[in-house]
Amino acid sequence: MSGKTFFKKILYFLGIEDEVSQEHEKDNFEPYVARPESKPIGRVINIHQTSKNKMVIFKPDSFEEVREISDEVKNRRAAIVNLEKLDRENAKRVLDFMAGSIYALNGAVKKVGPGIFLFVPDNIDVSGVDIEEENQDKSSLASK
Repeated sequence: MSGKTFFKKILYFLGIEDEVSQEHEKDNFEPYVARPESKPIGRVINIHQTSKNKMVIFKPDSFEEVREISDEVKNRRAAIVNLEKLDRENAKRVLDFMAGSIYALNGAVKKVGPGIFLFVPDNIDVSGVDIEEENQDKSSLASK
């Protein structure tokens, strides 16, 4: 709409001009062209794909090997760690470090046996009886 037509409409609205001219300006709009709908591109996943979760076993000789264990869990592999070779202080340090790593990775820790621990990332579920529960059941049966 041009400024002239707009001004005439305002004058008509205010009662100053009697009639609004019937001149219509041709709008210079381009016709709307409908684009074909684009379908979202999805990822094809083979439902028959076998999961190849890997597990690694460690028997560290020193605390310095803990980074390698943590890297394996970070790469979404389960790690069984046997701490029998380590002295009590270094074994505690390894457990503390791995507990922090597992917490940061939303994983889990399970005690498998005396000095043997299972560290798993969040993509692996571990089920079964904990070693502590099994020991409590044995001690309660022995006391009866």
